[in-house]
Amino acid sequence: MNDGDLAFVGGDFAVTEARDNFFQGMRNMINTPFASDVFNVRYGFDLLSCLSTPQPPSVVKQLIKLNIVKSLSTDNRIRQIEDIAFDDEPRFYEVSPTSDPDANEKSRRLSRKWQAIVIVQTVQEGSVTITLGGLG
Repeated sequence: MNDGDLAFVGGDFAVTEARDNFFQGMRNMINTPFASDVFNVRYGFDLLSCLSTPQPPSVVKQLIKLNIVKSLSTDNRIRQIEDIAFDDEPRFYEVSPTSDPDANEKSRRLSRKWQAIVIVQTVQEGSVTITLGGLG
């Protein structure tokens, strides 16, 4: 995928393999509304349920975490979800030391975007860190 569209190389579909395929699949799952895939109604991320009622930010974050676990755990390449940390939590910067707390805070304030690091145990590679994000 390239900006949400199928990518082509030499007139044919570009092939994404191994680790890149895994990361692309996780990001596509989070960007797909839950139950919007007619072939797999258990696929996707249920952001609507996280934002459908007025809740304090701490509750919304917990709902997003629960829905990340619910979504990612349906992928058979994931053995276990170990940790989820949002970019407004100190743990985020422990696992992503190159991230800029000031830039992330400004982005959250101006665009209402959320970003989280998810640490998972995969069947193939062991511990893998995935950066996910969305609007909220």
